[in-house]
Amino acid sequence: MKPEKGSIHSNEVIRVIVDGPRDPRLNMSIDEAIARLRYDVGYDTLRIYMWKPTGVSIGRRQDPYREINIQAVEENEYILVRRPTGGSALIHKEGGELTYSVVLSSSHPFYNLDVATSASAIATGIANAVKALGLNADIGTFKGVDESPLCYVRSGTSDVVVMGKKISGSAQRRSWNVLLQHGTFLLDFNKAEWVDVIKVSGKDRSLLDNIAGLYQLLNTNIDLKDIIDALIDSMVKTLGFKDYVMGSFTPEEIDLSWKLYRSKYSTDKWNIQGIEDNDL
Repeated sequence: MKPEKGSIHSNEVIRVIVDGPRDPRLNMSIDEAIARLRYDVGYDTLRIYMWKPTGVSIGRRQDPYREINIQAVEENEYILVRRPTGGSALIHKEGGELTYSVVLSSSHPFYNLDVATSASAIATGIANAVKALGLNADIGTFKGVDESPLCYVRSGTSDVVVMGKKISGSAQRRSWNVLLQHGTFLLDFNKAEWVDVIKVSGKDRSLLDNIAGLYQLLNTNIDLKDIIDALIDSMVKTLGFKDYVMGSFTPEEIDLSWKLYRSKYSTDKWNIQGIEDNDL
């Protein structure tokens, strides 16, 4: 039974969307559209997706000229996009990462927590998925730095650490009367690729040795479907929902996603200058 719009609470039903690999600019457009239309849709949403081609995302307030090697981005034919959330730069390798986004209404208990506490609570779902796949995982134990152009060497309450290696981090935003959190789940990690694109040096560079992907930590092969199934199961439980429905985008979400793609996430005004159109 589909509940009435706006009636979803933490102990009821969440919509889950397992999406395919998409253009980095469209990925960010979709997540913002889901957040903006939360109360029209009537469901909180967990979206799991990948990237094609490889993307380089920067935080909402970052200066790409200071912190990114834009020439290397272009030479590697990566796509640079500014996230609607905060944090620092990341490479989203085609085939090398699962990304999740969570959109929760203001009636969800996590909405009333501070950013650090709510981010950690949500990341528990990633840690529990890792445990279900056969590895021990901790949250918030990564010994990184406070500030860096590279997101993965920064310490955060939502860091997921396996065998001393960070495999997941997140960024969050509170706008449109919802909580939007992006999170990464590395499947593979190549230090040389990240150093080529993101301007890291000194201690930041050495910390890259403490990052890894799930495939590099598991002793056995694993199907992507099994990872996604573990993510769904653990995230739904962690977020406090009784059940979930496998869903897709509404026509309104699709329309808004394409509008955001064209007028915001494909423009230098947003991606390079960080200027947001308040009319959207």
